[in-house]
Amino acid sequence: MAIQARRGKLNGGREQNAAEDLSLTSVEQATGMIRQAILSGQYGPGERLKVAELSNQFGFSPMPLREALRKLEGEGLIEIEPNRGATVRQLDRHFVEDLFEINAELRVFALKRGIRMMTLEKIDALEAIATAFEEAIEREDFETGLALNREFHAKIVEIGGNFEALRMFLRGWELIGAFRRRFGYGEGRQRGLAREKRMLIDAIRRQDLQLAEAIIRMQHAAATEDMLNRFHENESIE
Repeated sequence: MAIQARRGKLNGGREQNAAEDLSLTSVEQATGMIRQAILSGQYGPGERLKVAELSNQFGFSPMPLREALRKLEGEGLIEIEPNRGATVRQLDRHFVEDLFEINAELRVFALKRGIRMMTLEKIDALEAIATAFEEAIEREDFETGLALNREFHAKIVEIGGNFEALRMFLRGWELIGAFRRRFGYGEGRQRGLAREKRMLIDAIRRQDLQLAEAIIRMQHAAATEDMLNRFHENESIE
């Protein structure tokens, strides 16, 4: 009986863990779908996001949708107010500039912490990602290239050793990735990204923090300018 009771507790624990994993997956899926709907213009600035309507559209129950809305509030895409609920905020050039600036500063912060702890193994890992990125853009594989670009910079932040910085970086990159999926890159920008990666790896190998920081800031300026130009060309965000 005692063994059966323990088995019951173990099975119950597994079922609870499975339910929690399923719930987490649902929240992440719902967050991604609503995020993309906002950035694609399906939901405009000031528009209310009602849980019942979102449930009908995306097929999720209210609980993961409410959690998804809280996550999107944390990302700055929506505002949640008492007696009004969730509304889409205005996405303008200042929002984009702030987003890209935070992304760059987190990478600079990570490099300052991590460059002295770089090893050949870590540099080899960065070079492997850079090579895979170059191969992806040569075959015009947009999604793989986007994922590898995220992986490259996340690896640098990870090497910095600050988990909260990495968490903030990844959260911001979800937005950047969504923007890129909607607007793409300007002519030659992806090849510029490939060159910048090689330059940054070379600076890291030389333990030249000043040069590495300068390359990140140069990349930040080019990425921000490119994204704002894409906005202007598409006339999607005023």
